[in-house]
Amino acid sequence: GTSTQRQHTSLEPLSQRRLRTLSTKSMVEANGTSTAAARALPAIVKAVPSGDTVLVMGADSSRGPPPEKLISLTGITAPRLANRSTDDSPWAWASRDFLRRLVIGKPVTFVIEAPASTVPGGPTGGPPREFGTVYFEGLPLQQHIVAAGWARLKGVALQDEVLAPIEAASKEEGRGVWNEASAASSVRSIKWAGSFDAAGLVAAFGRQPQEAIIEHVPSGSFLRALLLPGFEQVTLSLCGTQCPPLKRGEDGVEEAAPFAREARFFVESRLLHRSVQIALQGVDKNGTLLGTVLHEQGNISLELLRVGLARVADWSSQLSDNPKELREAERQAKAGRLRLWREYVPPQAASELLGRVVEVVSGDTLVVADAANNETRYSLSSIRCPRMGREPEPYAAEAKEALRRLLIGKKVRVTPEYHRSFEGQGGGVQERLFAAVLFDKADRNAAEVLVAEGLASVSKHGGAEERSAHYDALCDAEADAIAAKKGMHSGAPPKKGAAVTDLSLPASKERAKSFLSNFTRGGKLRGVVQYVLSGSRLKVLLLKDHCLVTLALVGVRCPACARRDSPSSGEPFGDEALAATRAACLQREVEVEIESVNDKTGVFNGTLTLPDKRNLSLVLLEAGLASRFGAAADRSVHAADLAKSEGVAKAAGLKVWEDYSEEAAAEEAAANAAAAASEMEPIPDAQKQRVELTLTEIADGAHFYAHVAGDDTVARLHAKLASACAGPPPAMAFEPKVGAVCAARFSQDNEWYRAKVTKRDKGSYTVFFLDYGNCDVVSAERVRPLDPTLAPSVLSAQAVECRLAHLIVDEPSSEDGEEAALLLGDAAWGKTVVARVEDRASGVLLVTLFDAAQSCVNEKLVAAGLARVEKGVARRAEPLVAALREHEAAAKKGHVGMWRYGDIEEDDAHEFGFRRPAPAPAPKGNPWKK
Repeated sequence: GTSTQRQHTSLEPLSQRRLRTLSTKSMVEANGTSTAAARALPAIVKAVPSGDTVLVMGADSSRGPPPEKLISLTGITAPRLANRSTDDSPWAWASRDFLRRLVIGKPVTFVIEAPASTVPGGPTGGPPREFGTVYFEGLPLQQHIVAAGWARLKGVALQDEVLAPIEAASKEEGRGVWNEASAASSVRSIKWAGSFDAAGLVAAFGRQPQEAIIEHVPSGSFLRALLLPGFEQVTLSLCGTQCPPLKRGEDGVEEAAPFAREARFFVESRLLHRSVQIALQGVDKNGTLLGTVLHEQGNISLELLRVGLARVADWSSQLSDNPKELREAERQAKAGRLRLWREYVPPQAASELLGRVVEVVSGDTLVVADAANNETRYSLSSIRCPRMGREPEPYAAEAKEALRRLLIGKKVRVTPEYHRSFEGQGGGVQERLFAAVLFDKADRNAAEVLVAEGLASVSKHGGAEERSAHYDALCDAEADAIAAKKGMHSGAPPKKGAAVTDLSLPASKERAKSFLSNFTRGGKLRGVVQYVLSGSRLKVLLLKDHCLVTLALVGVRCPACARRDSPSSGEPFGDEALAATRAACLQREVEVEIESVNDKTGVFNGTLTLPDKRNLSLVLLEAGLASRFGAAADRSVHAADLAKSEGVAKAAGLKVWEDYSEEAAAEEAAANAAAAASEMEPIPDAQKQRVELTLTEIADGAHFYAHVAGDDTVARLHAKLASACAGPPPAMAFEPKVGAVCAARFSQDNEWYRAKVTKRDKGSYTVFFLDYGNCDVVSAERVRPLDPTLAPSVLSAQAVECRLAHLIVDEPSSEDGEEAALLLGDAAWGKTVVARVEDRASGVLLVTLFDAAQSCVNEKLVAAGLARVEKGVARRAEPLVAALREHEAAAKKGHVGMWRYGDIEEDDAHEFGFRRPAPAPAPKGNPWKK
């Protein structure tokens, strides 16, 4: 404290004058050891454990840590310092601090007066305690200490002719321990390690250097210090630095890694019991403080690294204020092969390959094709970008987009550096190849660019792990990005862009139609190809409209490629066409010109212009990887160019045209025309398929759902579904989207059925039951996730959708529509009926229905004037329709049902309430079983 400093600065009056007047000879004679000075051995003070004890070591450390001696000064006793169980004795800290400041690190000589075997041993692992005299600047330390008043004489020293008068003078002047008035205030209040919040201490000091004294050095990079003036005892790990470890076994024997003892001695000889400054920079997962120790001679971490007694700890180096300097110091030791690096071999340049980037998978993973178009996936060495996944991490999309803009389509130089094995999603082991990817004439490192922009972090490797040859440059770039608060280091979330409307989903086909006029008016639209489905079908993100669309090249067909979910190998040249399209435009910025949309699938038809202004359709046709298809090719604005490009490939006999012959093509066209004509011929009723049905839902008088009679699949399905839904509801709220398939509880019988969500409205769901064809509105607690083993892709919908062939009826809400539905119900509901399949349309069976008496329900409806017959039917349906029209003519003549006011077909319009219903969406999978 202040009183201690004040007493240190004025030691003159009586005690110092007495020191100058007494000679070494008189002191030696008073101790009865006339040859003591002559026998003194040289040493350096390494530590000062207390006010009357010093630890000295040999001056020569060229062959490793020199021998040490723990010497308690004979004839004096200083106040005892505190430990966890006892407080300081008055003036104990000031006594020790005086001696520490006086002799620490300085040369002395010493004489041992009591053999080590006759006194108790020292601390565990240290030298035994011995008693003797230590000489500093020609005088015994006892005289310096007693003269300052920081120790009392004991034993025979009380009668010593030299020391006794010095003690008397100090006592008379009230110096040191004799200052009883201030004794109580000299006792420290120590905050022992573990009794305070380490993280709070870091926050309180704010990385500002604090005065401290190093009290213990367990290993080269692990210290125990006392912070001043608050006397906080802290355990400190050097930030960004790791020395070889020291461990003490159960038997007390110390086990040291190579150079561990040298590293500890290096730090002890420079810092132990020295005044230093400590900058606290963080806390590790075990609560140990991380920081930097600064001595007047420099940074101890840098010194350890320069002499090869430590490695850079990647995991904590970024918390340091000088990570670049740490890595530079390690590089110097590596270059000189010092100590830990004595067997260091610089990484050899790996075999390089030149290629072109064809796909960017994520911010740190890409696909490169070599000169032979062989594709290899690489991950960028020693960096990690935020992960994409279903819920992308912050800055994941930004990192991927930055790498795409940086590398897609460019030539790169790839240097494979190491492999890693990871556990795959299916439980297997996956090998990943890590490499440095350099681009541009300046050989810029793609990983370094991402790190510098704050879009990636540098991986923290273990000591023996392989790493990038550019690792130091990556760490420097990360330090700069952190300092500049770029990207993920800014502490702010990335800026949200406009939401993307996904029109490529099957559920979005109706919505896609509403965008057509906007797309066609826009002319050529800028976009980025996100995925290539086949040679002529792609998914494109339109940048201005923020819409993801599926684009089919208009009027062009490529051979079908192999599918992952099918063992089929696809058509010849299908995979080659897919590869050509991927290489030309995947993830490239392109221009799209949309002409139309497919009403059934929501796929847009149009033309794609590549970055080099070539038309992709023409490129594929000229290469013989595509052919013109359908009337759309002739209607296209590029019809002439398409025909010309196909003609070039035909003339050269390329790819799909290898075996092309005009004569054979003409014969095939004639055969196809004949086959089409034969298909239009009527089929005898005896050859048509018949199936027994039981109705489950009547939508109107000509539209119903049914089960195949005698099939127990529905019963078995319901048993499994009841078992799957018998447990408690899921812990997390289940909120299915429109179009999702789930399990829903029917409000009439409280049983669970498979259902598809058709509408959401404030916590309620309108669902369509896949196995019965009816609908219901249920609350949120009456829907649950569907067991994957019961999904429609595993077991198709059991409700067979049917329509009475070639009949038109009114809405059930009208009088005639209701009568039609009642007639159908009277004839078929609750009974087993026979359906003769006349045709199929979009998965819906067009049938002629016969009741139990084998009467034709279709004819009954027409004869009752509750249905009318379609016009303009196909030729193969003419015999069936002719019979129905006879019944229709009779109904007209008799003014029955809808014909009661006359012939309505002359004014066939909405005001008469008639419409031709559009076919309902077909269930996925096989809609019926024979």
